[in-house]
Amino acid sequence: MRRKPSPRPRRPGLAGRERALLVAVSVSGAAFLAAVPSMIRQFSSVLAGAVALVAAGVAVALVLRRSRRLARSLARSSARRRGLERALRERATRDPVTGLANRALLTGLLAGIRPGLTVVLLDLDGFKEINDELGHQAGDALLVQVAGRLRAALPDADLLARPGDDEFAAVWRGSAPADAAERALARLRPPYQVGGRQVHLTGSAGVVVADGQRTSAEVLRDADLALDAAKGGGKDRIVRFDAGLRTAVDRHRELAAGLRRALRDGEFELHYQPVVRLADGRITAVEALLRWHPPGGDPIPPGVFIPVAEATGLIVPLGWWVLGRACAQARAWYERDGVGLTVNVAAHQLREPDFVDRVRAALEAAGLPPAALVLEVTESTLVADAESTARLDALRADGVRVAIDDFGTGYSSLAYLVHLPVDVLKIDRTFVAMAVDTTLMRAILQLAGGLALQTVAEGVETEEQASTLRALGCEHAQGFLFSRPVRPDALEALLSGRLELGAARAG
Repeated sequence: MRRKPSPRPRRPGLAGRERALLVAVSVSGAAFLAAVPSMIRQFSSVLAGAVALVAAGVAVALVLRRSRRLARSLARSSARRRGLERALRERATRDPVTGLANRALLTGLLAGIRPGLTVVLLDLDGFKEINDELGHQAGDALLVQVAGRLRAALPDADLLARPGDDEFAAVWRGSAPADAAERALARLRPPYQVGGRQVHLTGSAGVVVADGQRTSAEVLRDADLALDAAKGGGKDRIVRFDAGLRTAVDRHRELAAGLRRALRDGEFELHYQPVVRLADGRITAVEALLRWHPPGGDPIPPGVFIPVAEATGLIVPLGWWVLGRACAQARAWYERDGVGLTVNVAAHQLREPDFVDRVRAALEAAGLPPAALVLEVTESTLVADAESTARLDALRADGVRVAIDDFGTGYSSLAYLVHLPVDVLKIDRTFVAMAVDTTLMRAILQLAGGLALQTVAEGVETEEQASTLRALGCEHAQGFLFSRPVRPDALEALLSGRLELGAARAG
């Protein structure tokens, strides 16, 4: 019997639960696959966010680093700005040469004026000459030394300043020590070493104590007035302000205005004082002297208005008026009587560049020969100004003569006289008054004789003086013994013999 083949084993089938699981997995897989794009998008978003966070962190770090760098730069700039501000404040309030306060800081301190505040204003005597001779660099070095000496002399001052040029100021908010100005001037007197040379300076000081002044300008104005009085009084001295100085300034201002009006309106006239030859009493020359008699007022003495004219520069136009008028009036006296003309020339006038041309023009316009004119100048003018000396030399070549006025009161010395362009020596009245003591007068006359200079004694008032001068060999004289300065008509009478010398003493 054929065995029946064993039946092939049946593959086991999936149970229902397994089929369900498979279906679920399939569905899940499909869902997963369907969700993948969304997940990718979410991941990308998260990744982008993370990247953004990282980038933001980097940016923050960069910002912080740049902020710190900027802060450091700003700090440096702020420090530089503060330094620049300090430098600008220093430049605005400090003198760059001496380091002292400048005028701005000085006036700022004086802004709150209180009674008792004291200001000492100092000016250096002779600084300009040293500065001109040695140069500005040496001048600055000298100013630095002066500032150091003032610091040492006035350590108690609330402020030391250099308002400008060679002027210094010391301020005390209250009363200054009584000897403060004296200490300052004493410190300035010892010699200085500048540019390899030893130089000397002195100082003048004006002192003001605030009492009624309302502004800094008023305090400084009063200190200036006191300083001007100190310099005008001979320098190296101290003047303390008082109300009289302000009155004098007001008077000065009035006189200056009056002089301008007088020049415009022709209020001046010339008087002439004879110069007499002692041997025979003959008038050989006349000196032209300016007189001012304002309409409706009293005559104003030359000693009052001439300094004002010099200070204001009006002496120059006045001098030219005198020269032109005197030359015109003197022509007849010279042609008829051989009487020469003497005219005083101010230092300001002599320094004019066209001085020589104007003198020549005045002589030509008047028809007066140069030999008839004598120009009187002071010793100090001739010694201090070489250009002035050259101008006088040019006129002397024309025939004009030159006289030293008030000899003995300036730089009198043989060395000067040898080199100066001088023809006539006018001996000051101080020596004439001492003529009874003949030693000094004899020495002066011998000096003049040795240099072939003509001599004229000024201020002769007594017969005794005239006799002594004549015995000593003095050639000429002028003074009240012979005649006061007189108007042109009275001079005509003297020259013609209608009026005798001596009779004109009363004017």
